[in-house]
Amino acid sequence: MQPDLEFEDGIWEVGTEIMPGTYRTLWDPDYCYWARLSGYSGDVDDIIANSFGSGWQVVTIGRRDVAFESSNCGYWTSDLSPVLDDSTEFGEGTFIVGVDILPGVYRSSGDEDYCYWARLSGFGGTVDDIITNHFQGSGRARVQIKARDAGFTSSGCGTWTAD
Repeated sequence: MQPDLEFEDGIWEVGTEIMPGTYRTLWDPDYCYWARLSGYSGDVDDIIANSFGSGWQVVTIGRRDVAFESSNCGYWTSDLSPVLDDSTEFGEGTFIVGVDILPGVYRSSGDEDYCYWARLSGFGGTVDDIITNHFQGSGRARVQIKARDAGFTSSGCGTWTAD
């Protein structure tokens, strides 16, 4: 069995400094930015996928990625163990279905100015990884997270609780 891999914020070369694979943050950071990169030029065209948000983060770094950039995220780990004490209540961030949260119907507390959520087929951060998503102004939201979903991400929705 391969030991857990860990690395911190910075720009890391994939395949030599870090290996392709799925990683998560070691804690739930505020205002974490990450990017999967195809080069080092700094051009927007080098960004394969990126994300900016708060809460637990999960990303799959691809074999063809040249680099991975992380800022204000802290440490990343390949240990994908559950991060929540209660798998039926959670806040902002990205979660692994069947590990962190259970499938089911959830409602948000609706105490924020906006709510964005997405059911995910993977953690690459691309549009292709989105099964479905929704954005709304204030108010409660409801979503059915399915067992076949790889993950679920949300921002600004408050606390999600299983119905």
